[in-house]
Amino acid sequence: MNDYHPYDYPDQFKTPWMAKLLHSLPHYNITFHKVNSTFRPSDYVYKESLGIFLSLPAALLIVSLLGLLLYLMTRCCDRKPRPAHSITSLKVALSIVTVMCCAAIGLGLYGNDDLHNGLLEVLTAGRKVDNLINTIRNQTFILENTLKNNIRPQLMELADAFDKPVGNQSALSTLFISLNVVQGNVTLATNAAGDIRRPLMGLSMTEFLTRGDQWELIRWPGTVATLALLLVLCAVLLVGVARHSRCALILFSVCGLLAVTGSWLMSGLYLAASVGVGDLCINPADYLVSTSPRELPQNVLLHYTQCEPGHTNPFTQRLRESQNSINNARTAMTTVMKISLVLFKAAGLQPKMGSVVSNLNNSERLLTQLTALVDCKAVHHSYLTAARGLCEGGLLGLVLMLVASFIAAILLTIMVWVDSHTWIYIRKRNDYAQVEEPSYISQPAPQHHQQMMNAARTLPRNMNGHFSPPAISGSNTLQHPNKRVHDPLMGHQHHTHHASQNMRALGTHTLGRLPSHNHSPTHMSAFNNQQQQQGPNSGKYATLSKQCKTLEANDFY
Repeated sequence: MNDYHPYDYPDQFKTPWMAKLLHSLPHYNITFHKVNSTFRPSDYVYKESLGIFLSLPAALLIVSLLGLLLYLMTRCCDRKPRPAHSITSLKVALSIVTVMCCAAIGLGLYGNDDLHNGLLEVLTAGRKVDNLINTIRNQTFILENTLKNNIRPQLMELADAFDKPVGNQSALSTLFISLNVVQGNVTLATNAAGDIRRPLMGLSMTEFLTRGDQWELIRWPGTVATLALLLVLCAVLLVGVARHSRCALILFSVCGLLAVTGSWLMSGLYLAASVGVGDLCINPADYLVSTSPRELPQNVLLHYTQCEPGHTNPFTQRLRESQNSINNARTAMTTVMKISLVLFKAAGLQPKMGSVVSNLNNSERLLTQLTALVDCKAVHHSYLTAARGLCEGGLLGLVLMLVASFIAAILLTIMVWVDSHTWIYIRKRNDYAQVEEPSYISQPAPQHHQQMMNAARTLPRNMNGHFSPPAISGSNTLQHPNKRVHDPLMGHQHHTHHASQNMRALGTHTLGRLPSHNHSPTHMSAFNNQQQQQGPNSGKYATLSKQCKTLEANDFY
């Protein structure tokens, strides 16, 4: 039963639908003329078209910042008090949008992981191909060195040793003919090994792979750290909304501008990179051919990227020629050994001829190994792994990062707008109190209380600074009944003329507000006890008429 090997049935690379979609986007240069969308990173016009894609999110960034600036300018002149519940809907909206932004950032982290895995597959497959190229280059160098530096000098020594007079000239002639066949086949094998190694001398991916490892070592954790900072910033906003913290909201408003700018710029970068990778994935083999060294024939590279059974590998063909030459050289060397042992028994040529045969056998083993190394199946498998890693997993991750950064940029812009609107009105918390909780002083006082306050202001002060009731005698009773006014405080009528005279008799001193220390319960109790211990009108004021109510000290306090 035959075992299945993945190299036995090589398949072909198929362009993903996402690459076709990105490649179908129209490419324009700086003059807005449509250009060819073939991936040509060295072409200035093609790079201009990618720059147009890069500038589209930057234009949206400028528009969003101008809109935010105009909004803040309008808020500077808005001093209208707002009720406390006016920002409740804003806080709810901020919470919902922040959660959505966190989900978009999580999508970016997922896409970053996919892109990282795809790039790792590309770098791993490229390293395998590079190691394979180095192995082939080293094997051909060893083969060439063996044929040129080990076998050829020994054959020249044997030719010098055979250049002696012998009796059998016919056998000597056959010996030289066979020796020349060995030398000729060795030369053919050496040239074939040189033809294989020469195109591979300028083909090296070590620098590219090293630079790719360095960039990915910076890009992957850097992107994770950036997205983690955005998550922390969203957490700060959620804390500010939950705790009604104006400082946290202002911090987000300032840092959010940087986050919005970075998100829009990353969107432009991911858009240009996605379109470029999509153009590359339409036909990666053509790009590899265009970047291959001049020494490497294009048909060789196309053979390795396609690896179709009907195509002939040029390297394999040359190796087979070299292997046939080695076999012919070894056959001719057998004839040389037989004749030389008869003609030159005492010359001691057996060790040299044994060394030649041994080197030929080593060369044949090297050729067998090289034949397996230059087979297209191994290289084609690595090529498919790299192409699929970049154009399927890597491109998918890049598009997810594009979508995530674009959504996050829009949501962060909305969050900065709403957050700015929120903390601006958090500054007016006193206005909320004035609108919803009117103060005691601002409430309209009842009529009775207002009259009590007016009466208290007319009380004179004694020498100790305390209020004392006015002493009004019976002679000051009003005598003009026709001039009566209704006093709301006492419920009786008084003569306005005599009342004004009596008030002027009290002196010119008027009272302001009551001192705070006179409002204590202790002082009021002592004052009431003192008034109750006086004469017939103890604790009472003199009446203005018989119909007036007797005023007590408590009526003024």
